[in-house]
Amino acid sequence: MVAAFGTPRTFVKFCLTGLSGVVVNLGSFQLLLELGVHKYLASPIAIEISVFSNFFINNYWTFADRELSSRKRSRGLRFHIVSLLALGVSYSTFVVLSELLPQVNPVWLQGCGIAPGTLVNYVLNSYWTFREEGR
Repeated sequence: MVAAFGTPRTFVKFCLTGLSGVVVNLGSFQLLLELGVHKYLASPIAIEISVFSNFFINNYWTFADRELSSRKRSRGLRFHIVSLLALGVSYSTFVVLSELLPQVNPVWLQGCGIAPGTLVNYVLNSYWTFREEGR
């Protein structure tokens, strides 16, 4: 599957960017919880903060070697649309796990929610947002 959407190196860079996004996401989530924001509001806010961080890293590092077929503003919009889909996947996972496992620390459940969103994010962003010219 990786070969269909870029080189293994690009996928590794995407995953490293995603790892930084996990740190941003979970750090933001923890901070929001400590500020008294309810976990069901803190979750999508933290996801959104990590979306912005990930776009800039992906744009300037992960996919920097591609001759991209769209301008940065267009890529930003596409990235955000894809991220909203991934947010839906991540947030739904978080809510379901929160209801099933109320005794588990919500930061752990937020982390579990990130995993399925990553696959959606990579495939759609590689194919659509950061598509190479002529592809």
